[in-house]
Amino acid sequence: MRHQIRPEARRYLPLRRSASGLAAGLVAALAVGSSAGCSAGSASANSASAGPSSVSPSSADSASAGATQAGPTVAVSGGSACAGAPNSATTRTIQVGGQSRTFIEHLPPAATAGTAGAKQPAIIAFPGRGETDSELEAYSRLDGVNAVVLYAQGLNGEGAKSTWEATPYLGDSAHDYEFANDLVRWLAQAPCVDATRIDLTGKSDGAGFAASAACTISGVAAVATISGAFYQDSNHCTATGHPLPVLNLHGSSDWVIPYDGNPARRLYGTDAWLQLWRQRDKCTGAGAEQTLTADVTQTTWSGCADGSVVVNDRIAGGGHTWTVATAPSGPGATVGPIDSAQTIAAFFAAHPLPEAKP
Repeated sequence: MRHQIRPEARRYLPLRRSASGLAAGLVAALAVGSSAGCSAGSASANSASAGPSSVSPSSADSASAGATQAGPTVAVSGGSACAGAPNSATTRTIQVGGQSRTFIEHLPPAATAGTAGAKQPAIIAFPGRGETDSELEAYSRLDGVNAVVLYAQGLNGEGAKSTWEATPYLGDSAHDYEFANDLVRWLAQAPCVDATRIDLTGKSDGAGFAASAACTISGVAAVATISGAFYQDSNHCTATGHPLPVLNLHGSSDWVIPYDGNPARRLYGTDAWLQLWRQRDKCTGAGAEQTLTADVTQTTWSGCADGSVVVNDRIAGGGHTWTVATAPSGPGATVGPIDSAQTIAAFFAAHPLPEAKP
C-alpha cells in the first residue's frame, strides 16, 4: 500500500539522494554496547550507526565548560537583553559573518522578571528544518517557563528550507556556530541574565544543532533535544570534550527522524547517540529506568564527570512532535501528558555550570 504524505509534513522530509551518493557517504560503523532500558527498538539499527563525527570540533570543545569569557560587547539591535517590557516578545537583529541574523527575545512576566539587578536563567531555542522562530515560540510553551528565551531563526539551505549547519543541508558559510556563540555571549554580558544558567534546546534539525553548538562553544550549562536529528557527518559532538548534561526526548513512532536512526541518511540511532554522550560525560554504571507516565520511560545515567548526567525520555507512540504543544509542531502523534517545556526547564534548573553548584 502506498502511503500518502500530508502536505504539512512535506517540509520535514529530506530531498532524495542517489544510491551512489549514499553509498559514497557510508563509513565503518561503531560497535555500540547494549544500553539497559534505553530503547525498545532493534539493536541492528543502532549498530549500523557510525561513531563520532569525522568533522573536527572547534578548539572550544576541549576547553573548560565555564562561563563565556567577556570579550568585546556583542552588538544587537535594541541594546542589551531584557530591555523590553515584562512578558514581551521582540524581534532582534545581529550581524554575523556579514549577514543579518534575527531572533525573538521573550522576557518572563512581571512576577518573575524581578527588580533591577535580578538575574534570570536563559534558554536559546532552535527550530526544526523549514520552521520559523515564531512557529517554535507558538507551539513550544517555552514562553511560560520563567526564563529569558531566545528563538533563533535559521537560514535557508537545500530545498530552500531554513535549517542549521549541523545538517547535510547547509554549509559553514551560514556561520551558525558564530551566531550561537554571539547569542550566548550577549546573554552572559547582560546584567539581567545568570551567566551560569544559559542553556540550549531545539527540535529536529534545531535539536541537532543545539547539541553540536553546546559541544563546541563555551558558556553553555546544559542542552535538551526534542525529536533530534543527529547527523553523523555534520554534528560536532564527539566522545571526547568537556562534560555536559543532556536531556533527550524522542517519540518511538517518529518516522521523520526515526528513534532507531537511519543508516542510509547517516542519522544516529538513539542508543548510539546516548552512548557517545555517556563516553563524553564519563558516566559509570548502567542506566536507571523509571516509568514517568503510561507513555514515557525515562533512563538516567548518573555518576558522570563534573556532575553531568545523561537522560533519555522515550515517548511510546510519539511522532515528530513537541509534547503538549499549543500549535501544530510536526507530523505524527503528540503524546502527553509530559510537558516538554516544563521538563526542559526543570532539567536546566538542576544543572547550572559546574562552578555554580554548591
